[in-house]
Amino acid sequence: MSVHAHGEPQKSGAYVLELAVEVPLELSFGRFQGGRVFRIAPGRVYYVGSALAGRLPSRLLRHATRAAGPPHRMRGELLAYFHDLGWAVRPPAHKTLHWHADHLMESPAELAAVHLFYGDAPREAFLEKALRALGAKPLAPGLGAGDRPGGSHVLWAPGPLPPLTIS
Repeated sequence: MSVHAHGEPQKSGAYVLELAVEVPLELSFGRFQGGRVFRIAPGRVYYVGSALAGRLPSRLLRHATRAAGPPHRMRGELLAYFHDLGWAVRPPAHKTLHWHADHLMESPAELAAVHLFYGDAPREAFLEKALRALGAKPLAPGLGAGDRPGGSHVLWAPGPLPPLTIS
């Protein structure tokens, strides 16, 4: 199973999307840094996010849906996971690119795992710090973290990192 959950299930929380990058990517994140193209080596890219106020299932299904082309293979696993929890959810019918994460999720990189941290408190800064402690490197300050100057919600590692845990 590629969904790793921490805490008592609820429809709010923070998450880390783990994407497998099999071939080098050249990717821009919309207008971030003037549309700069980032070169991303094979390895893993981690995106840290949160969805509070009951939006976690729909946010994750949105991330697992591509605007063009087939959805990430993990979307079916996410649907089954939420169904097993008794949550009536469905993926979006369409998607427009809005957030930095949307550009990443639209790339050929495949969603390999979703790490869920249930709760009502924002934890992005803590999760970013935990990923850095495990060896992940931010792609650029501010990427995916416009609300946190100097922070980055998009990090890269040469391979899968050990499991994240928080107390």
